[in-house]
Amino acid sequence: MITMELNNLYFGMAQWNHPDWMGWLYKNGSGSATRLEEYARFFNSVEVGSSFYADLTDQTIKQWYEQVPQDFRFSFKIPQEVTHQLSEQTLAESCERLKQFCHQLSAFEGKLGATMMQFPATVGPQHISYIEQLCDVWSLDTALSVEVRHLDFFDKADTETAFLRLLSNKKMNRVIMDSRPVFSTDAYCDSLLDAQQKKPKVPCHPVATSAHPVIRYIGHPDMVLNDVYLDQWAKKLCEWIHSGHTPYVFVHSSDNVKAPLLAQALEAKVLDLLGGYTNRIVLPTLQEQESLF
Repeated sequence: MITMELNNLYFGMAQWNHPDWMGWLYKNGSGSATRLEEYARFFNSVEVGSSFYADLTDQTIKQWYEQVPQDFRFSFKIPQEVTHQLSEQTLAESCERLKQFCHQLSAFEGKLGATMMQFPATVGPQHISYIEQLCDVWSLDTALSVEVRHLDFFDKADTETAFLRLLSNKKMNRVIMDSRPVFSTDAYCDSLLDAQQKKPKVPCHPVATSAHPVIRYIGHPDMVLNDVYLDQWAKKLCEWIHSGHTPYVFVHSSDNVKAPLLAQALEAKVLDLLGGYTNRIVLPTLQEQESLF
């Protein structure tokens, strides 16, 4: 039976440089300069959160671009000055900052994935015009994805409908946060306690408003407890792929140590349902992996 690699599904982590991946994903003794190149052997995308906190330099952009293959996609977070400083600056200033960021990202032409504009829970329905005007500034061909955390945007009524219509009309995507796993048990370890304190507890509404739906999955440290959620996502991803969508899946866990295993498990479930495709995520054996599933 001839198999081929699925080219309209992207998997990535929230980082590519985790110390606990040394000796597993990465060779012991390998330098940080080659870490992204090593990461790209397993995943075809990455969520770049550093752009949310600090400016990118031209040198950094050039280095990152050259370390990954042509089919790799960077998914950046838009700087927090754009989304988190409504009271500190004018809309015009926020729009200008976003224009500058778009200009920087243009250097990633061909390797730029779904860019994420993440708003805090303080940005609610009263700011819908603000969100819309920022969306109008987006000037790149690649997909823009919007993440909201105010609970009114999850009301399954007028507010959520208006927000989804806005994104659909502009051919932009909703970032779907799935934090259900980390809130499915009490916090019995430090990493789970930290995740429950920091990750948003918002409803998971898997609605695709454009061609590149984005999932941010926050996995539970007990690998078995993720299985029911991964089964659900495998079915939904197959639905989207059959509909012509190209989803992005960014997998976290409470400490991100075993997030690669969750991505590998989810990809395997998707490919089992689709049939005819070969696995892209083939991780080195982790000593305790056999007992995890």
